[in-house]
Formats: sequence, C-alpha cells, structure tokens
Amino acid sequence: MVGRIAPQPGVHSRAWATVGEDGRLELDRVELVWVDLPFVTPVGTAVGTHRTRPLVLVHLVCRRSDGAVVEGWGECAALVDTTYDREDATGSFATLRSELLPALVGATRDAGCLPPVSGLGAILDAASRPLASATVEMAVGDAQLRAAGRSLADLLGVSDRRVEPGAVLGLPRSAEELSAAIAMLTAAGYARVKVKVAPGCEAIIDEAVRPTVGLLPMLQIDANGTYGDDAASRLHRLDDLGLACIEQPLGRDDFDGHRRLAAALATPICLDESLDSPSSVVEAVGSGACSVVCVKPARLGGIGAALDVITWCTDAGVLWWVGGMFESGYARGVNTALAALPGRSLPGDLAPPATYLVADVVQAVPGEVDGTTGRLSLPVPTGPGLGPAPDQELFRAFESHRVVVWPGDN
Repeated sequence: MVGRIAPQPGVHSRAWATVGEDGRLELDRVELVWVDLPFVTPVGTAVGTHRTRPLVLVHLVCRRSDGAVVEGWGECAALVDTTYDREDATGSFATLRSELLPALVGATRDAGCLPPVSGLGAILDAASRPLASATVEMAVGDAQLRAAGRSLADLLGVSDRRVEPGAVLGLPRSAEELSAAIAMLTAAGYARVKVKVAPGCEAIIDEAVRPTVGLLPMLQIDANGTYGDDAASRLHRLDDLGLACIEQPLGRDDFDGHRRLAAALATPICLDESLDSPSSVVEAVGSGACSVVCVKPARLGGIGAALDVITWCTDAGVLWWVGGMFESGYARGVNTALAALPGRSLPGDLAPPATYLVADVVQAVPGEVDGTTGRLSLPVPTGPGLGPAPDQELFRAFESHRVVVWPGDN
C-alpha cells in the first residue's frame, strides 16, 4: 500500500497556479445561478435515471485597473443526486452560497483584489466539498485568464491540438439495440464507446460484442460500483472481449476488493468514483486496485489537482483518460484541453453536449471527421479564459433561480 501520498506538482499545475499573480482585478459582483438543462433522452445508469442536468454556475464580474469589465465563470459538476458523488447540486449550491463565495469575497477585501489561483488554497480546503471548491477555482482562473487575454490552451501548450472523443451508452436493453448503437457511433467517428453495465447485463454485452471483436472501435464498460462479491464470476464472461478496461466495478471505498478483482481478471480495472483526490490516485495505483485512471477535474478537487494527476500518471506510465459528468459545452471545453495533454491517454468522455443536452450555455463547436481515417476530432478552445464564456441569452429560459452573493444577498 502506497498510502496517502500526494503527487508533486508538475510543470502544468505550476503554470496554472500562477494564473492571476501578475494581475489586479477588483471584484464588483458575485452571482450564483441555477440552470436546469433537459437531457435529450433520460440518462439511465445502474443506480439511477437523470432527466435534467442541473448546472450550478458561479459568475464573477470584475474590473481591471484600466476599467475594463472582466467576467469569470465556474461550472459545478454535481448532479441532481449522489449517484456519482457524495455531493449533489443542492448541497454544492448551499456550500457555495454560505461558505465558499463569502470566503472569496472576504479574501478579496483583505487583499484589495481577486486572489490568483495560487491564493485559493485556504478558502477551498476549508469547505471539504471538492465539486463546489472546483467551481470557485474555475471561476477565478477563468476571470484571471480573461483579464490577461490568455487561454487555458495556451497556458498548457495545446492550442494547436485536436482530441478524438469517446461516447457513452446507457444500460443495454437488448443485444440488437446495443449492436445498432455501437455501429451508429462507430459510423459517426467516435474513437471509443463506453457501455454501462450492471449485474445481469453481461450476456447482452457478450452477445452484441463477441461477433465483432477486433472490428469495432475501442470498447470499455462502466459499472458505477454496482458489483459485489460475485464480480469476478460475473465479469469473467467478458474478460476475453479485448475491452480497454472495466470501470468502477465495486464500491468507491473498496480498494482491497478492486485489487483482488484486478488480480482475477485479464481486463484492466479503471477507477472513477474512488478517485476523489490526487493522493487517492497514488494509493489506488500503488495498491494494485487499478491500472487505469479516470481523471475528473471536479471530483479530484479542480483543474490544478487534475493536472497533478495527469503529470503523475504520465511520469509513472499509467494509462489515464478524462471522464465526463454530462457537462455543458463550457466545462467540456476545459476537459477537452486537459485531454489534449501528452501522455498514455485513452479517448475520454468528450462527446459534444448536443448529443445529450437539449440546450447549452455556449454555442456548439462542431467536430470534424477525417476523410481518411473516419475519426471524429474536436478542437481545443483557444479564446481568452477557459473557453467561450457562457451566454446568458442561451440559458435564460432554463434558469431556475439566481442569488447575488455580493454586494448583497437577494
């Protein structure tokens, strides 16, 4: 067992920490916005069904020393319930409103300007809610980058790169339906298809996939922690299908069970829900609980934490990929930039939001299909900030409520 050892900051996370250190932004207004975006179709997993995507957005309105208005946006990854995380959108909203954003305002008053990313540690560590904390880090980093006229892609050195996305399918209802869905996504150019799995679905996946082993794009399955002591016997049926990995077969705290399962199966084990900090990644890999890492910035504690994990995995030769939380196009653009970093990475959950959301907070960015390879690729956002800023006219019809945290709580 490696223990709770945090990775050392790498060149990318050190660069991210410096964002805002050379600037001076006054904070004029802090808003907390709740938006409910309907899913194109209800999203079913082994442990719940989601019909809308609640977005909790932090909106900072700042002024540079020359008087120019600069905005910063943060998007919370929390969902409507705790299917995937210990935080839900309601709890994150409450933490942001009562703790994190007042603390940010207080720190800004004390310093006379909005803190840089490196100055957020004490504020974020006190909340013990990584999804809410990551939202504040995102908003501050976005504002500081916009003020400097610089993009996250430029900061990370990935401005000229494109990323091949993976797609996600829900729990299959029949082999025929699954085969058709995989064929459709393959034709659309996705480099990887992930299929949700739960006890009892193994035969459907086997029947759909086995006849075309070697002819399909990369495949993996995601159990969202629904298996128990019989996981090895159930999943053994799928162990010779050449899957890229089996994602989170057991409960989020069961490192020992995952270690035993990894030893029993040839298919690599990937952890997702279990990885809630950079130190948990080191522990999981070092203990043998997984050999593939799902990088979710919000769950890990923010962009800086995700960069630490990517650097550590790359240096250690560990496979990693960027996971998704049904983000809007704004947050998905951030994930795309992270996925463009070099390393032993797999295609991530980066399908365009228009494939799962009825509306978005930013204009859709089209992908391109290579005429030779047939592969779909997405550009990395290159404008100032973390990407194109949320357009309030686009989501106004879906806005549920808005709270002005500063200069007054309405």
